[in-house]
Amino acid sequence: MGLRRYLVKRAITGAVTIFAVVVFNFFLFRLPIFFLGWDPTDVYIGPTMSAETREIIRQLWGLPSENATFQEWFNHFLKYVKNMFTFNFGFSYRTSRPVVNLISERIGNTLLLMGTSTVLSILLGIWAGVKAASRHGKRTDISLVTMSLFLYSMPIFWLGMMMLLIFGFYLNQLSGGLIYFPIGGKTHSYPIPTDPIQYFIDLLWHLALPVTTLTLNNFGYYLLLMRGNLVDVLSEDYILTAKAKGLDERTILFKHAMRNAFLPMITVISLSLATVWTGATLTETVFNWYGIGRLIFEALTQMDFPISEAIFFVMSFTIVIANIIADILYGFVDPRVRYD
Repeated sequence: MGLRRYLVKRAITGAVTIFAVVVFNFFLFRLPIFFLGWDPTDVYIGPTMSAETREIIRQLWGLPSENATFQEWFNHFLKYVKNMFTFNFGFSYRTSRPVVNLISERIGNTLLLMGTSTVLSILLGIWAGVKAASRHGKRTDISLVTMSLFLYSMPIFWLGMMMLLIFGFYLNQLSGGLIYFPIGGKTHSYPIPTDPIQYFIDLLWHLALPVTTLTLNNFGYYLLLMRGNLVDVLSEDYILTAKAKGLDERTILFKHAMRNAFLPMITVISLSLATVWTGATLTETVFNWYGIGRLIFEALTQMDFPISEAIFFVMSFTIVIANIIADILYGFVDPRVRYD
């Protein structure tokens, strides 16, 4: 099939996948209502509040009436599906503010944290993976693989707390947390530097520890993947032929082996970049970083379902789009891929 027909087919399968996620989301966050009889308004409305006021709150949140029939729930489901696909995520149960506003306030902090750490992890992992594969079986290879496995298997919340303990408490050199995050149009009492240079330095001071923690924990994944791919490629017959022709190792490694070894990395990098905005829940919580990850933690612990539904839906949407983009990129990187 041609590229256009392939894109139409992938778009259809992607739409079906996203719709399945929407249906799953609907039932997942309403299981306490269906099976436990839990009413979201019980958490935020006092026992002395009248039934009329409670019903007004339920209508504001887009929930069916307390003794809703099947038809009411079905209409609620249809409205929910429409809202998801039009990115109308409703209001937060906890703050009564639009979910879109809550996400937009924190997404910048998450993109700064996750974008920086993800790019550093990918670059460092690929560089170390190439270095390990080019010295396969030697001391450098063994050392890099051992270090990457150690850091990758380490619980990230523990690593973050150790970083805070060492650099924040004992050495008193760095600190975690973006503590001048605006909440409801106001800021914390922490004095924000007015000078742009001082502001940038202060931002880096708060950013250093969480970025370092995420980079150390994640770069091993890219290292192991790149190393494994490159080791397999270096054992292929055409690499042996290139060596027999007398080509130097650098030319063989970067001109012949790297291109094929990098193909599986396209999907991994695409998915990593697509989920950058979703944050790192444990890291943002440990370092008091007000991003999307911490917002997810707050929403789940406080049963603020509209926020969780919105984030999970957009997360699934971006992953599906990233998969389609990765499939298209394969055709440009690898001339053997054809859409016919």
